[in-house]
Amino acid sequence: MTLLLQAETVSRHYRLPRTTLLGAPPRLTAVDRVSFTLERGRTLGIVGESGSGKSTLARMVMAFEAPDAGRILFQGQDLNRQAPAALRRLRRQFQMVFQDPYGSLDPRRTIGWSIAEPLRALGEPPGRRIDEVLQQVGLQTTDAAKYPHEFSGGQRQRIAIARAIVTRPALLVADEAVSALDVSVQAQILNLLLDLQDELGLGLLFISHDMAVVASICDDVLVMQQGRVLESGPAPRVLNAPDHPYTRSLLTAAGA
Repeated sequence: MTLLLQAETVSRHYRLPRTTLLGAPPRLTAVDRVSFTLERGRTLGIVGESGSGKSTLARMVMAFEAPDAGRILFQGQDLNRQAPAALRRLRRQFQMVFQDPYGSLDPRRTIGWSIAEPLRALGEPPGRRIDEVLQQVGLQTTDAAKYPHEFSGGQRQRIAIARAIVTRPALLVADEAVSALDVSVQAQILNLLLDLQDELGLGLLFISHDMAVVASICDDVLVMQQGRVLESGPAPRVLNAPDHPYTRSLLTAAGA
């Protein structure tokens, strides 16, 4: 397996509003010395309740935010040491699927236009690539001329996935990508992600609060609470014989 993504003791802090006139402003540690690796073709689940730091970690992986300490390496390159032009070129290799597909699609534009957006950002003509990715995610090529409101929630998430793979990335970051969907539709989207992973050799960083969903798709699991990693390892071991009480509580809450 090829090492795709590596986090080396990354931390992220935010300054909070002052509560007193004198003294330093309080600081929130959103991510605290987190490390992990992800190989191509494998899925790493980052799991925890709201406020655990998992979405902040995803934003650092996407280079939307820089860590205050530590490094994020993508294919051996430190994302936060790249010049803006180099980062734009590198970004085609890692793309994100967001929780709310409708909110991430421009309602005034056709889905064909939205899917082509990453290619336009790279200065590349879409050609027949839009038709190709629509078929890959189980939609019709004629759907390119339609607008987001004409699709169901599950179909809109397929559109969001099509946009994410249009640049032929090596890594997908899915941040709560199925949490807004019905259970039956969740299963369809999870199966689609697994099929695309097999077809394209994708590495998948899967962010979720749902242990049952994580169990169905992830090879490895990292459990976070209040910015720290409490437990990590192969999914069967973490989910079937967890070491930490917090992991056991998440499994109990999920009915696992």
